[in-house]
Amino acid sequence: MIVVTGDKKNEISKETFRNVCGKYKKVILDLGTGDGRFVFKNAIKNKSTLYIGLDPAEKQIQIYSKKSNRRRLKNVLYVIGSLENLPEELYSTVDKIFINLPWGTLLEKIVKSNETYTNELFKILKKNGEIEIIFGYVPELEPSETERLDLPVIENESDVLKAFSTFKKIFEVIEMKRLLKEDLDKIETTWAKKLKFGKDRFIYKIVLRKIAV
Repeated sequence: MIVVTGDKKNEISKETFRNVCGKYKKVILDLGTGDGRFVFKNAIKNKSTLYIGLDPAEKQIQIYSKKSNRRRLKNVLYVIGSLENLPEELYSTVDKIFINLPWGTLLEKIVKSNETYTNELFKILKKNGEIEIIFGYVPELEPSETERLDLPVIENESDVLKAFSTFKKIFEVIEMKRLLKEDLDKIETTWAKKLKFGKDRFIYKIVLRKIAV
């Protein structure tokens, strides 16, 4: 597992990672963390929880990794990886996965409900682990991206359930709702802050719990 600390990266073993996880009550994974703001902000508020930010863009991760170093936060890890390339060290270690406002390839893999990637998410969660996904896109506002990725039309809760049909084979839906613009204040990501001041769009939150199989 490749970990970014400040502007440096190093590899840690599975044993070392498990030892780190064992020091905390919960382990939270922010998949597609971007600059890592979500991890940084929540780690400050919840010192008994380990927050892991995962993203393939090393330079992006460095932004809040450096800030975490300056704050001497012990309960953060910034890891290089992606949904297509999840470190096996994560298997069966995570209590909850957050996927906040994904874009590009990550958004495509989530809303097109690819069984391969759904199973990968299943593997990294502990028993009764959860995934919270907040997403939204509007073809009229992002025509080139929605066309390029061939994204399904999402206009209501029925469309959301249809998009997550593969998830429902091994996860149960425990919450689903449309978010209001003011709800974006509660999402501690840089992208959420930008969307708050942008044009209105459909944004949905869906929470799924791992089913024992």
